[in-house]
Amino acid sequence: MNESTSFSGVLRNLAWDLRVNRGLRWDNLRAMLLLAEFRVEQYLYHKIGMPGRPLRLLWHACRFAGSIYQWLLCSSNLPGTTVVGPGLRLPHPQGIIVAGTAELGAFCTVYQGVSIAWNGFRPTVPGLPRIGDSVLLGAGAIVLGEVTLGSYVLVGAGTTVTRSVPDHARVTGPPPIVAPRTPSVAAALPGSEQHLRDPYSIWR
Repeated sequence: MNESTSFSGVLRNLAWDLRVNRGLRWDNLRAMLLLAEFRVEQYLYHKIGMPGRPLRLLWHACRFAGSIYQWLLCSSNLPGTTVVGPGLRLPHPQGIIVAGTAELGAFCTVYQGVSIAWNGFRPTVPGLPRIGDSVLLGAGAIVLGEVTLGSYVLVGAGTTVTRSVPDHARVTGPPPIVAPRTPSVAAALPGSEQHLRDPYSIWR
């Protein structure tokens, strides 16, 4: 899902991030600046910040500076410890809070005000919350706790998800209602030209 441990992998992931967020709006520019800083953080974490590394203290200094940069840029927090696949799309990148233990797959879309967090002061299971590929999280959605969202899941605006959701589902609420979504043959391939022209075509 993710190639953040190598420099070439970081460049590939960032190239996809920039492609899916391209445009001449200020929100597109802020999203690209946020993701560029995040990919640098992600790379540095794997090189010097993992537990037991001799330069781990330097990583914490980078994370501190990065958190201030992200907050001033768009009041968001996307730590470099988070696992994120290529092509993360942030249509309105403000107010997004992601736990450092979370995992997001490829070609996800995250709207403003989304929180992806553990349930408590400390994480109990690494790698959670876990979100699959091509997932859309609507404005103000909350994914909370030791949950896994499958691929091609749509989470409606303002919905709180506290239990795992299978692939190809639509979650709306409150209260959360999980309904199946039959895959469509008209859906675009993630990363294709059709997807880049129309980001929502992967959920058709």
